[in-house]
Amino acid sequence: MGAIYREPRDKRIFVPRKGGGVMLNFGHPVAWVILICTTVVPFVVVAVVTLAVIL
Repeated sequence: MGAIYREPRDKRIFVPRKGGGVMLNFGHPVAWVILICTTVVPFVVVAVVTLAVIL
């Protein structure tokens, strides 16, 4: 498996890695929701709060 796993036929959201751990299956729409909710939304919140404090 590469850095990004994308297999739409695989119904699992979290796919185990060979060396241990799990990775997201970006062929599944829920994986994109997880990515957005855990990275994009917090980044926007931090950026807005930081700008509000500075200004």
